[in-house]
Amino acid sequence: MFNFNQPTNVIIDAIEKIYDLTKDSVMKELLLENCSPYISTLTDFFECNPEQAVLLSIMIQTHLENGTVSTKEILEHTDLRTSSALYINQVLIPLVAKEWITPKKDVKSYPLTEYFINNKLIRSVLTGKLEITNTVKIENSFQLITYFQTKLVERNNKRISYSDFIKSTYEMIKAHSNIEIADFILKMDISPGDATHFMFICLQHYLGNETCEYDTIISELAPSKEEQYQLRNSYKSGTNFLLTAGLLKESVNNDFFGGLSFFLSEKAVHAFDKNAVVKNRLPEGMLTQLKPASIVEKKLIFEKNEQQMVNKLHNMLSQDNFSNLTERLQSQGMKKGISVLLYGHPGTGKTETVMQLGKNSNRFVMLADASKIKSKWVGDTAKNVKALFDEYRKAVREFDQTPILLFNEADGIIGKRHNVTDRGDQEMNTMQNILLEELENFEGIFIATTNLVDNLDKAFDRRFLYKIRFEKPGAQTLIQIWKSKFPKIKIGILKNICAKINLTGGQIENISKKIAVDSLLDEKLKINESYLMQLAQQEQMLDKKNERSVIGFNK
Repeated sequence: MFNFNQPTNVIIDAIEKIYDLTKDSVMKELLLENCSPYISTLTDFFECNPEQAVLLSIMIQTHLENGTVSTKEILEHTDLRTSSALYINQVLIPLVAKEWITPKKDVKSYPLTEYFINNKLIRSVLTGKLEITNTVKIENSFQLITYFQTKLVERNNKRISYSDFIKSTYEMIKAHSNIEIADFILKMDISPGDATHFMFICLQHYLGNETCEYDTIISELAPSKEEQYQLRNSYKSGTNFLLTAGLLKESVNNDFFGGLSFFLSEKAVHAFDKNAVVKNRLPEGMLTQLKPASIVEKKLIFEKNEQQMVNKLHNMLSQDNFSNLTERLQSQGMKKGISVLLYGHPGTGKTETVMQLGKNSNRFVMLADASKIKSKWVGDTAKNVKALFDEYRKAVREFDQTPILLFNEADGIIGKRHNVTDRGDQEMNTMQNILLEELENFEGIFIATTNLVDNLDKAFDRRFLYKIRFEKPGAQTLIQIWKSKFPKIKIGILKNICAKINLTGGQIENISKKIAVDSLLDEKLKINESYLMQLAQQEQMLDKKNERSVIGFNK
């Protein structure tokens, strides 16, 4: 029924004979003489010396029987003492260099370590044909990252120094410049040290560890204490090239106890995987983040002067122009910050302008919430301002494009400082002094909106590069706004309403929302001139009521 009379595999037979004869042998020469023919067969097959042939036989047979093999198991099989482990590991070094076997731990610190056996070596034994070569064929980024992983074992086991590992990694990158990730590293002009760290973090990402801890980098690559100190400082200060080049982002989970962790940016991941979908990691806290995709696109209609200034902002915030601008500012010794003040009558589109700038330039809008900044606890308000700007700086490092920091309705924050009469005034002045200091050294995009520019402190006035006034729309602009909201209404009706009632774009937006609600409640609703006029009058009455409630400021 069964036919076991298959052709003999002389390699397996030799391995089995050596394994059996070395059992409890303490490697006695007399006993090993009986192994001589089999050892000769294996030295020819593996092109190795007799000692290596014997050890390979024991390791391969142990692997076939147990699935694992270690120096400890070799000692137990041969009945050798633990002290022999050092010699065994020394004999195996050339086989490790060939990548036939790989110690799991540093053999100098863990002499009884487990060994991994190359699957190709096992297949070669089973087929009787040696197929292992030292030439590794690398055709894509994933194979290069995997090859880096195999070379990393040498550093893990301290068979190569930190500096030599960096050199060999960079030589590997240059030798494979046709591979996407290597080409990316070379074109970015990343230094050999940073390139090695970048490859390591790419490997972690490839293995499913999207966040890589600083301690993992240190434990795996093991630089000197001085190099560790310099590396930590460069990561903590945000001056490390991988951070400044936008390849690495700081994790939002970093804490005050020194823990540092990082993840690859979208640009970095796409260096080796163009199809990867990378999610932005957003810091949480003092700021509310608005994604560009979540901002509803709207057509805004401005007066001529306003439109020119908004167009200037739009062009300035395009990615290429903004990058060139910040580089030019830096080259001239100036801070890479742009600060803008939008001021004027309520409802004229100041806030929505910022939202559309974020939408059109594909930037996050990070909204400062005044209720989160101001605190009833003495000293906390000032701390909150510091925390807010710290959070924004972290977001600048994490996002692919510099986000917009928006102080909306900033009247109570950038208003005139008070003569100190109580602790509340002192707290407010301290908060404003910190805000002035932050703006003086600001690097990013800061936009504030206010309805009460006459209350603006002169010190803040000097901090804004652009100050754009938003007027109530003129007659022609007003008709365009009405027409954009109610395209089906005859132009004569809209002109008649505009002649009697002067509203803002925000008020006309409110009217369109009210009609949406009324239409839902009354399917037979007729949107005619009298109905529109009634809603416009209601908005006008509310506007006048709000104007009377504002005391002490020029309107």
